[in-house]
Amino acid sequence: MQTLSVSLPSGFRLRPALDEDAAAVAAFASDETEAFIGARIVSAQWLLRNWTAPSVNREQDIAVVEAPDGRLCGCLSVQADPPYTRVFALGMVAPPYHGRGLGAALVAENERRARRFIALADPGLRVVIHTGTLADEPRVSALLAAHDYREVRRTTLMRIDFEGEPAPPAALAEIDVRPLRPDDAEELFAAHREAFADHWGEDEDTYEDFRHHMLDRPDFDPELWLLAWHGEKLAGYLGAQEEAIEDPRRGYVALLGVRRPYRRGGVGETLLRHAFQVLYLREKHGCDLHVDADSLTGATRLYERVGMTPHPRFALWEKELRPAARP
Repeated sequence: MQTLSVSLPSGFRLRPALDEDAAAVAAFASDETEAFIGARIVSAQWLLRNWTAPSVNREQDIAVVEAPDGRLCGCLSVQADPPYTRVFALGMVAPPYHGRGLGAALVAENERRARRFIALADPGLRVVIHTGTLADEPRVSALLAAHDYREVRRTTLMRIDFEGEPAPPAALAEIDVRPLRPDDAEELFAAHREAFADHWGEDEDTYEDFRHHMLDRPDFDPELWLLAWHGEKLAGYLGAQEEAIEDPRRGYVALLGVRRPYRRGGVGETLLRHAFQVLYLREKHGCDLHVDADSLTGATRLYERVGMTPHPRFALWEKELRPAARP
């Protein structure tokens, strides 16, 4: 197996990730999140879904670190979609191996790998690398700041507990909500591209990647994907999962979008309340979702209006790889 060249502490080696590595990586990554926020939030299934996405080059974009005794103790990944101006990187080190210089080595290696996307971006555009961390995690925050990253965004967990049957959705004139049908998939993707076009940091997902991450998942359930139709026009959509990332007793809304002409008309709230009722009937204890804390569409206000409460979870850090060309 190929050993990759990177400046690691003596005895450690980097190699491409294999499918069978996902369980070990998920275990040590969740040890870290459990210690800091009290929840295990990284699964082998989530890792493999990202490692096997159509746009990912496994050999170039995903790697694991082996300790001198052969145990897996680290993982890195880089990923970018057109227009290749934003590279998302992750680096994870198992808690027993903290303080040995592995974190700094993974930050440097992710930057080196991220630079391959610069050639794919328009020459005049600014290119940045983003990396995600747990919010307010002091050790990683200090590491990234020392490497000239700055925090630019927060992701908040929104949560509601079902203490009784959720309030029913209000009826909206000329809006019909129904579950996803097989023939709806391409229209759903078109609505998603349009709804998220003005979201901060959004890249140009392909239909193949969208299907891979959302519709071709083992836990995909079309009854949990709700579409709001205005005649033949898809006004908004919601995609839910029966088990939340942090607590399988709760449901999870993975995706919610409303096309711009239909915003502020109650479509998002109606979709959420429909989802709450479906999850309640499946005996779920509540529902979670994640949201950009500074969402330009006012999503946080919507979630608070339906009774969800915020819990800080993740921070996004940025470093410039190439400045924009001067006019």
